[in-house]
Amino acid sequence: MKPFFHLAIVFSIFPALVSGMAGCSHTGTMTAERRQTAATPVQKDQNQRIEDLTQALLALDANVSEEEARGLAQSAIKHAAILGQRYRVVRPPHWHNLLVTFGWKKRGLCYHWTEDLLKHLEGVRLHHLHLQRVVAHRGSNVREHHSVLVITGNNTFEEGIVLDGWRGSGTLFWVPAGKDRYPWVPLSADNRLDNAADRN
Repeated sequence: MKPFFHLAIVFSIFPALVSGMAGCSHTGTMTAERRQTAATPVQKDQNQRIEDLTQALLALDANVSEEEARGLAQSAIKHAAILGQRYRVVRPPHWHNLLVTFGWKKRGLCYHWTEDLLKHLEGVRLHHLHLQRVVAHRGSNVREHHSVLVITGNNTFEEGIVLDGWRGSGTLFWVPAGKDRYPWVPLSADNRLDNAADRN
């Protein structure tokens, strides 16, 4: 009887395993360009990554000062790493989602990263750069994803830069919204992230 008992357990938790691992993911194919973009930030040391993000932020608008861009880049990259330690992340991020789903970890879903990173970044003095919550696949239990967008008044939404701590498990990922694999849209102020407790 024991083998049948174990099979029953496996089949009973299989849907939760799939859901937990798939959350904040994308099932579509990625182009070679997108794969390269997704891998870039993880492979560089922190100082070089701060410099790269600083330059990306400066490129958004000629009115953005180096002090403003560098301050935001340093804060975002360093705090993402701190959040990774605070969450005691397990890699890859889908496995960490699973642990949160079963209650073995308290935080670390993508909307937790977004809430905590945005709260920290709101303490940075910004003049021309603006922070915004964004969401992709809103309402999907397995694909909904949250991030922070950096934009200026002179950018289109697609030119804004997505900051995502979840994808790199604390190694901040960034990419122009229009070049990302996620179909980002703004998350309105009246649709708060803390209402998405069942999201990843």
